[in-house]
Amino acid sequence: MKMANGVGTVYKLSGNRRNPYIVCKTVGWDIDVKTGKHKQIYVTIGYAPTRAKGLEMLMEYNKNPYDIEASKITFSEVYEKWSAEKFPTISDSNVKVYQASNKRWRLCMIEFLRT
Repeated sequence: MKMANGVGTVYKLSGNRRNPYIVCKTVGWDIDVKTGKHKQIYVTIGYAPTRAKGLEMLMEYNKNPYDIEASKITFSEVYEKWSAEKFPTISDSNVKVYQASNKRWRLCMIEFLRT
């Protein structure tokens, strides 16, 4: 079934997978300078167990697009963004408490990952 231009695509991946259908959307094109050929740049929205679920996921994304890269953000990046907004509005003692708890959390995570 052909979809309209700019909507996206859903196709089946090879192999035995739990979610064999991939949902993709084109975000742009790149031109290879040597060959002059166009290369499609796409972003993966997600994976689905059936084609129908994949199409549903694609239509939901097209209705209300969201930042796909937001799901790949680390805790440190979240803390940095949050602290840039929060710290100017609170007292210095509160800032120190938040910084100490963040430092303690990082040390605990390092210990956890070592074991």
